[in-house]
Amino acid sequence: MMLKVGFYLSAVVALFLLFAVSCDMNKAEDVVLLRTDSFSGNTLDHVRRWVIISDEKGRLLDYRETTDAEGVLEFEGDAGDRIIVTELSVASFDQGGTTRLQHNISTYMGVLTGNSYFVADPVNNGGSPYPDPVGKAKLTLLNYTGSSDPYFSIGFSDSYMVFNTWLDYDTWTYEGSTYAGEVELREDPLDIFISTYEGLEPFYTWVRDVNVGDSIVVDVESFQPMIPVTINKPVQNAYIQGQIEPTLGGRGYELSRSDYWRLSDYYEPGEIPVMGYVEGFDTYDVYASSGPVLCCEPHERVTYHKLGSSVPSSIVLPDYALTLQNDNMFNLNYTLAGSYSYKFIFGSVEEENNTLWWFVNAPQGTDFVTPRIPDEILAQYPFLKQDQLPIRSARFTESLDGYSYDDFVRRYFERTPGRTNFEEIRYYKQF
Repeated sequence: MMLKVGFYLSAVVALFLLFAVSCDMNKAEDVVLLRTDSFSGNTLDHVRRWVIISDEKGRLLDYRETTDAEGVLEFEGDAGDRIIVTELSVASFDQGGTTRLQHNISTYMGVLTGNSYFVADPVNNGGSPYPDPVGKAKLTLLNYTGSSDPYFSIGFSDSYMVFNTWLDYDTWTYEGSTYAGEVELREDPLDIFISTYEGLEPFYTWVRDVNVGDSIVVDVESFQPMIPVTINKPVQNAYIQGQIEPTLGGRGYELSRSDYWRLSDYYEPGEIPVMGYVEGFDTYDVYASSGPVLCCEPHERVTYHKLGSSVPSSIVLPDYALTLQNDNMFNLNYTLAGSYSYKFIFGSVEEENNTLWWFVNAPQGTDFVTPRIPDEILAQYPFLKQDQLPIRSARFTESLDGYSYDDFVRRYFERTPGRTNFEEIRYYKQF
């Protein structure tokens, strides 16, 4: 009898051990969730910075404080297909013996698990530097009657600067219908593009091979109409630029700008100017905005922006509407009328010696999940323990060229400069 009991006990123990080993073999192991050098460098002496990795429910998986000495960082844990990446920094400032803390949090939701992002080699992203002027030439425009102050209603573009900031303003005079003055040339010779409006239509002329010391006379009545680009609603700002350099912000000629109509005698509230362009460029920068760009006042706007080899025959700014049911970012509830590909939300709270700014990026259809901040950090910076974080602004981007949220995340982490060939619509609302 005792032998049988011993046999059965041995069998039970063997089965238990086999089950335990099997469970251990099937237990999920930590994997590399993110590999990047994006968080290395640029940490000032008065700033501390952490990178926090969470799963899609906000549960903490891995984190570390970063320094300038860091290279490629690897974060590990057990997650699904997507993770949340959060960069948290705290800057301390001495204000008359009192320490003020600025807490900044940037959260990227929906980041692909297991990806590697390495910072791109630095290149010039600001276009060609402005060369020093090499001399001056004189321009005289005859038969201009579109404004009492042509400086603001005629566009002179030298391919380096826009809105006439390169003109020698003090030398310009307007008498009768003649507008004349000096221009500073950055090349010798230099081509100059001149544009203006007659009614709602843009007109232009080229002045080619302008040399230092030239005195050139141009009759505005000889200006030619541009290829028209209509807009479906009134705009606060619109322009079309012919690019010499194919990157955003690169060197190019300003072909038309709505301000030259808005600041002319042709302006009428509620009317919509036609934008225009000319052929001869490989890349065009096309932009239109239905509202103003204000810092701290409630407003909203819809923008269209394209950088590419073609110009649309018309610009359509769609209607959007954003309504908040709850403005607390930790329990955000809103309805949006309008389509988008990815979004950006900003919330903040401020007290006398503490400020918290939280920036959130997420793909379409993803609700904001608050990533857990490690207890170690909360103990040192208790202002991060907020129950209410009012939303201050929101931006929704609809990609018209296939550019995805994953592309957006990669471009951020790799610090990719000089974005080219894109087309998008953005809806922005400031609360």
